[in-house]
Formats: sequence, C-alpha cells, structure tokens
Amino acid sequence: MKAIKQLYHEHKIITLILTSPIWLFVLFSVLFTANEIYKSTQEGVVTEVLNKTLPQHGYSDIYYLNQVKADSHFGMGTTYVSSFSTKRTVKENQDLFAKAGKKIDKGDANLPYYKEVTVRRSGMGWKVTVSDSIGQKENSYSVK
Repeated sequence: MKAIKQLYHEHKIITLILTSPIWLFVLFSVLFTANEIYKSTQEGVVTEVLNKTLPQHGYSDIYYLNQVKADSHFGMGTTYVSSFSTKRTVKENQDLFAKAGKKIDKGDANLPYYKEVTVRRSGMGWKVTVSDSIGQKENSYSVK
C-alpha cells in the first residue's frame, strides 16, 4: 500500500512538472489579454479627456482629433499618443501645397503641419503634452 501511495505521488509530481509550461502559458495569455482590454478602455478615457480639455487650453479650433493609440513598453508606463489638426495648421498645409502648385485633397490637409499629443498617467490624473509636428514648441498641462 505504501509503495502504491509513493508511486501515486511521484506520478502526480511528474504530471505537475509536465503541465506547468501550459499553465504558465495560460497565465501569461490571460494577463496579456487583460492588459490589452485595460489599454483599449483607457484609450477611450484619454479621448474623452482630450476632447474636454484641449479647448480649455488654447486649442478650441480643433479640425480633427485622430484616434488615440496606447504605446507601452515593458517596465515603463503606458503612453497614449494622438495628433490633431487645427484650422490654422490646415490653412498652413493648404498654403504650402498651393505654393508647390499641387492640389490638396482632404487626406493631405493634416500633413505636414499638425499637433502631436502625448498623455501619461500622473498620480490620480493625466499629464498632457502638446507639441508641434515641425517646430520645437511644446505645451503641457495636468488634468485630474
């Protein structure tokens, strides 16, 4: 009887060792999926924050806000990145294309001049940084 119990425990240990990579894979898959779901919901939150606060900080003439994308690296926090055009940047783009003798289409109205937005979690709020696509001008503000 003692030999049977010992054989049963050895078999149980071998089974556990052989199946542990599978459980590790399942655990990492679940954690990765949960992280992706969290980031996608935070992209929506960041979009709402930008829509509410950009006009309050001098960007009331927003032409178009691009989709917010999460940019995360292992060991670092997630940064949310987007860009937008203002009526002024669209006008600059139209003038640039007109000077070059090229007709501008709707897709080109946002290039090369636009504003880039970077949003990071800062304590209980967000830190928003708006910079020009070409120049070095940069503005930051915090949102709670």
